[in-house]
Amino acid sequence: MVYYSYSLLKHVLSSLTSSSSISVVDSLVSSGKLSDRRELWRVSQPSTYCLKIESFRKLATSPNAEKYESRPFPSGGYNWTLLVYPKGNVKDGAPSDWVSMYVQIDNSTIINTPKEVYAEVKFFIYNRKEDKFFTYQETDAKRFFLFKPYWGYGNVRSYGDVANPDAGWLFDGDSVLFGVDIFVTEVFNKWEVFSFTKSLHNRLIEWTIPNFSKLDQLFYLSEIFVIRDRSWALKMYPRGDGEGQGNSLSLYVVAVDAKRYEKKYLKAKLRIVNQKGSNDFEKKVESWSDRANSWGFQKFVLFADLKDTSKGLLVDDTLKIEVEFDDFSNTEYFPS
Repeated sequence: MVYYSYSLLKHVLSSLTSSSSISVVDSLVSSGKLSDRRELWRVSQPSTYCLKIESFRKLATSPNAEKYESRPFPSGGYNWTLLVYPKGNVKDGAPSDWVSMYVQIDNSTIINTPKEVYAEVKFFIYNRKEDKFFTYQETDAKRFFLFKPYWGYGNVRSYGDVANPDAGWLFDGDSVLFGVDIFVTEVFNKWEVFSFTKSLHNRLIEWTIPNFSKLDQLFYLSEIFVIRDRSWALKMYPRGDGEGQGNSLSLYVVAVDAKRYEKKYLKAKLRIVNQKGSNDFEKKVESWSDRANSWGFQKFVLFADLKDTSKGLLVDDTLKIEVEFDDFSNTEYFPS
């Protein structure tokens, strides 16, 4: 008779120590697959579900005993069953002289909202001689969905080995203890896309500042302008910033909507227009941003050059500033 014996199961599990000593026995690459099957000994017991089959050899040799399927058990918000084929899951191509182990998700838990479920699965068989669980696992999570709700190994261990009393898989006469760990992995629902601009149109932005000599604030911001879905602004310190304070005009271009953690790249030209000729005063920026997500110069132009009427930078107390974008990076976040 095959049934769950919780008292005996508890006795077996309690005999194990609480340590998690693990030793890798083998690492095989499955034929025709990229996944890596690992086989190892583990002291710690299964954390999801255990199935003890008494009279294992009798079950295996009884007529039409294709498999034993456990009752449903929960893990990761879904119901599962553990399936053991004492003489192999022949329908799945497994050899008839090997023990097969599978887990199957309950379709009723996903049929109303059809989706894929990914889970990391480990199978266990207890060995009384080693007083450990022999463990079978792969490095990647497995896919369960409506049209293929099961996954497992057809060749867990040869039936002859498991049925051999001297091998240690049988205990208390003819009992075998199987186990499974199922860890459902959530599919990511947040991501980001980093890119550089491929082409820019309307790349030139102009900012006219009248009554420059009457400006009395620490700094001034231009109107916000948008280029390729990115918001920008020019920032100007009329009396200088940092090392430029008291001797230079400071000028920056700022990524207004950049996140504090977002690292951005910009290649652009900052200039003050020569209003009397074609020789503009220009400086190039090309770098990754600092924490303020700004690019520019504390000493963009000396006050002496700015006030030199021959240079045509300040005419009728009016300043004309431009920024010309060549390239910049962009990061999109989903969901926004």
